[in-house]
This record gives sequence, C-alpha cells and structure tokens, in this order.
Amino acid sequence: MDAASSDRRTAAPDRSCGQRRRAAVLFADLSGFTQLVEAVEPEIVYQVVRPLMDDLVAVVQRHGGRIQQVLGDGFMCVFGLDETLGDEPGRAIRAGLDLVAAGGTEVVRPSVHVGLEFGEVFVTPSWPPAGFGVWGRAVNVAARLCDLAGPGEVHIGPAAYAAGGAPPGPVRTEPTALKGVGVPVISHLVMARAA
Repeated sequence: MDAASSDRRTAAPDRSCGQRRRAAVLFADLSGFTQLVEAVEPEIVYQVVRPLMDDLVAVVQRHGGRIQQVLGDGFMCVFGLDETLGDEPGRAIRAGLDLVAAGGTEVVRPSVHVGLEFGEVFVTPSWPPAGFGVWGRAVNVAARLCDLAGPGEVHIGPAAYAAGGAPPGPVRTEPTALKGVGVPVISHLVMARAA
C-alpha cells in the first residue's frame, strides 16, 4: 500500500459539505393508509389524504419544524435544523401530540402515529427534491419508534424524553426492542387523547 492510500484511510472525514447539529427528528405516518388505498379509487385517496397532510404540515411549521421528506402516507421532519433554540425536544413532543390529535378515527380522516428522538445528527446538502439530508442514530430510532406506534400514539425516544420533559397525561415507559438497534431502547408511549 502506498503512502497516499494510507493517508486516505486515516484522514479525518471531510465535513465541509455538512455540519453536526443537536436536533429532534420526528416521523409521522397515517394509520390504515394501505387499507384505504385498497378500498377506494386513487382520486378518493387523494381527497382524503391531501387535506390531512396539509393540516399536519401546518402543525410542524407552527412548532418550528422543517419537513425533510414526504414518504407518501407520512413524512420526516427535523427540529433544530437551522438554529438551536434549546427546546427542540419539547417542540417535537408538542408537535407529535398535536399531529396525532389532528388525525381522525375513521376512513374519512385517518389517524396518525408518531415516533421521535433527539440527538446529534449530521446535516448535509441533499439531492433534489429534498433540500437536505439528516444522518444519525436519532433518525433511525425515530423511524423505528414510528413503526412501533399504533393509531393515535406517540412513541418518544429516551433522549427526547429526557431533554424535552414529560408531556401531559399518562406515559407508559418500557424497554423496547427496535429492528436493527442492538440494545433495547426505553420508549415513552403517550396516547394523544389522554394528553
């Protein structure tokens, strides 16, 4: 191996195209979306989903979050992307509760479920149409917690819960095995209607 190859392997990563940030990451999905798609025509799916998604985006923006990507029946958003105000986990928790409250309980207004976590992420420029990429453990944990959540549930990761404070209402706390995560994660489950 030549010296140049050795230097490439041991050199510090180039972070000029991105930066580390402490951010809260939130995933929100509509419950029952697949059943809706299977039951009605595509135009009806759009008529049901579009107004709800508009409301959900407004909730995120009201709490100072930014949508990173839309995933068909859900989205990923980030709190603390541009500037750190110090209350990113709290804003994400409040947004999560408001998101599930904005959902319904019937086919005409699907319910929403949410997973979120807080931690250090690496933010990079992205490829169109997304404006930025967000990389890190908090992203993975938030996505897995969202997968775990049932209709009307918010699963809050341990770092977000510790930094953001306890939400109103009863909270069920338990170690949870998440796909691809080596050790159980302490999840804090909140039912929006209880909050």
